[in-house]
Formats: sequence, C-alpha cells, structure tokens
Amino acid sequence: MRAPFTSFVVLSAVSSSLAAWVPLSSLQNRVDSPFLDCLETAGFDPVVQGESEYATDAAPFNLRFDWKPAALVYPNDSAGVAAAVKCGAAHSIKVNARSGGHSYAAFALGGEDGHLTVDLNNLRHLSVSGDTATIGAGNRLGDVALYLWENGQRAMAHGTCPYVGIGGHAGQGGFGLPSRAWGLLADQVQSLEIVTADGSILTASQSENSDLFWAATGAGSSFGIITSFTTVTHEALDSVAFSYTFANYGPAEASKGLQAWQNFANDPSKPLDVSLGLQIHIAPGDSPSGVVFSVSGQYYGVDEAKVNATFAPLLAELGQPSATFIQTQDWITSVLFLAGTTGLDSLNTTLAPDTHDDFYATSTFVSLDEPLGSPSTDAVMEYFYGPGATSEVAWFVIFDLYGGGESVINKVGADYNAFNARDALYSIQYYGTIPNSVSDADGISFIQGMKAAIEDNQPQTFFKEYVNYIDSTYTADFAHQKYYPTHTARLTDLKNKYDPNRVIHHPQDF
Repeated sequence: MRAPFTSFVVLSAVSSSLAAWVPLSSLQNRVDSPFLDCLETAGFDPVVQGESEYATDAAPFNLRFDWKPAALVYPNDSAGVAAAVKCGAAHSIKVNARSGGHSYAAFALGGEDGHLTVDLNNLRHLSVSGDTATIGAGNRLGDVALYLWENGQRAMAHGTCPYVGIGGHAGQGGFGLPSRAWGLLADQVQSLEIVTADGSILTASQSENSDLFWAATGAGSSFGIITSFTTVTHEALDSVAFSYTFANYGPAEASKGLQAWQNFANDPSKPLDVSLGLQIHIAPGDSPSGVVFSVSGQYYGVDEAKVNATFAPLLAELGQPSATFIQTQDWITSVLFLAGTTGLDSLNTTLAPDTHDDFYATSTFVSLDEPLGSPSTDAVMEYFYGPGATSEVAWFVIFDLYGGGESVINKVGADYNAFNARDALYSIQYYGTIPNSVSDADGISFIQGMKAAIEDNQPQTFFKEYVNYIDSTYTADFAHQKYYPTHTARLTDLKNKYDPNRVIHHPQDF
C-alpha cells in the first residue's frame, strides 16, 4: 500500500538488458494492464502516471533526471517486496529498489522509463541486542544514528547525510569518518535479508549463501532488494572535531598543502592513529582567491591536547591557519555537527521530506602505492583557483582518508567483499550543483575538468572510483572498469546465477 509519508530518495539497483522490458507508453496504452492487476491482487495501490501523487512520488533527488516509472509501490514487509518483484518478473517489467538515499543517477527510478520502483519507506524496523543491531532497509542514516544513540549509546561508521538510505549505502560500501577504525558500513554487516529476482526471500552471511553475501556487501543493488541488515555496533565514543582553514592560499600553497596532507596521512615512520577521521575540503568561498582550503575531521576517543600534538607537524608544513576550530563532542553531537544540523529531531527523517539538487558528481580513488605527484596537485589547484573561482557551478571537492596506519579498510583484504578499492589511500569526490544559467553539458564538463586535471597528470592510469558517487555518464562496461575492476567477472557470474533475466535493472548492470 502507499506510504503515508513519501521521501524523495534513491537506492541504486543494477542490471542489463538481456530480457525484454515493456516500455511505459505500451503499458499506459493498455486499458486493462495485467501488470497493474498483478500488483493490485498482491495488495498494492500502485502509483502510476496520471495520478496526483505521481509527480511527487517519482521525483528524484537529482533533478537532472526525469525518469517515468511504470508504477511505484510501497510494501510493508519482505513478503510484499517479493510479491512486487514477482509481478515485475512475470510481466517483463524491470524492478528497482528505493531505500532512501541519493543515487546520483536516479537509478531507483530505473535509469530509463517504464520500470517498477519498490519503495522501502515502510520497512523501518530497528532493534538492538547487545552489540548487534537489526535495521530495516527503509531507514535512513539519521534514523539509525538516533535509534542507536537512544538505545544503549551504540554507533556505527557511516556517512553524514541523515537522508541517505542504509540500503544503497551499506550495500555498496558505505564510508564514514570512523571507518579507518571500524570499517566500511558494508564491512560491519554480519548478515542480511534479500529478495532475489525470482521472489525468494533469502538470508545471506559468510556462512549462508556466502557468495550472495559477498556480492551484496559491495554491489548489493545488482543482486536483489535488501530488506534488512544485521550489523555489529560500537560504543558511541566522544570525539574532538577540528578544522584548520586556509583562506589565504593560492594554487601553489594549496598544492603544497595537499602534498603535505598526503604525506602526513601515509607516513610509515609515524603511522596515523586509526581513530582519526581526516578530510580536506576545497570549495568557493569568501577569500582573496575566491577559494577556501581546509583540513578537518573527527578524532575519536581523545582530548584536545592529543589533537594539538598530532597536528603540530602537519601545521608546520601547512602554515598558520586563517581560522581554527576545535570542539569536544559526544557521539550524537558529532553526528549532528557532521550533518550540518542541530536538534535530535533533525535526524528523524519521518518528520520532514528530503531536499533535491540539480547536480553532477564523479570520483577518484588515490592508491596507497601511488599517491598524487606534484604535477597532478599543481594542475588541479590551478583549476580550482582559476576557473573554479569564477564558475557559476556551486562546486565542492572532498578528499576522504581511507588508508594510512593500520586502517581496517585496507587490512581486511582485497576480496573481503565486492567493494573493490581496498588499496585506497583516499577518495576524491567532485560535486557541482548546476544552476539554470549553466547548461547540463557545460556543468558536467566543468566538473570533469577537475578530475582530468588530476588523472591526466599522474603517471599511472586511474582505474578505481566509488560506486556510491556513481557517475551518470558511464556506460555499463566503463562503470565496471571503474567500480569493480578486479571483481567484474565474478560479479557477472553471480548475476547470471541469481538474476539470469536481469529483472533487477539499470543501465550500469553486470
């Protein structure tokens, strides 16, 4: 049945076009649709074009896209999810899950017209037993963080945006600032319940359906609709939030700053504490150059004196900050701080709808073995402080530290699960909101210029990117090279096993 509250969120779900699908126009022209009859017989009130709710229910997070689902349904449990998948499969309608988050390519709506979107908004069950949590896939990260805090002051490593759905986030990796100590969100999953393409409801773990579990914790949206996760949780630690801002940098200083940060993060003679979550943010700002460079993050389980001592060597290289922020925070305050919000109610995503944006984003992983050389850092900073300072695109770039020291992300092994960047030192996310005054093509080209400045000036070829920052311009084959370069063959074999007819589908499927 239709949900009483609808959030505009997306969970990526992938496939290929091996099986025929029914175009939206064909479905709409049927006076009596067997597909819609199937959904109604299964107890759904499907939302379809022509109904007043459709424009709102089918609205993507990324407004660059306007896919038209054949129908949207809102199951109340895994049996309902299974019934919806069976209706799609029986009538050659491709199926996508929408968990609650921000698929950058709006693949929850199909990535093309005529799909069935299965919205998991009603699957919001949450429970904690000891250090283990069971989490319905309709929950968003804010809901999970709030529940864990209020039920035993527990925590997990995950992203910062409260409205991102746990389904896509955990199913495809899931980085958070505590991940160097606790692992990616996918690594914290002990088992999951998943509805596969034939409508089966399966439990997957390292001991049960282990091949499916391997695939679903890293490439989950290709292998069915995950309905719940059982995860480990951790003590909700206090932390020190810190930020060192350098508003007076020019491109030369910023390039040296990135080099210094990179060396600091990966110095084998002084291994970085895994309890340190570390970033660089670069974005337009109120500075003489028009761009602001900052080093920031959270240091968990320490005091301010420890932060000052840790960063003294880096600051000696970076110079005097134009602004410094240091604040001791309990866990939930740090969650709110990183989300850029205040008040516990702001983490409860049932109280207000999500926002939208019109944007393009892409990413790069920089490896432990081949950190960026000065030609790359020089080129990208010239781009940021040159075209970036005057662009109408509202852009930002985040460098997130994955490795260094004894980071758990690196230590679990390259094939621990389908996530395919265990050799990453850090990720780079390039993101730009495209205003009406800038064409999509020009906005995309501007952001791609940032990436090219780095990758075209680095001696090695970049192969790896982060699927949760999915690049909407990629073909399926090119996406596989970037997101799953050494896992594509195995993932394709498993796709053939669990979804031979590609019932679960979007344009970057295996």
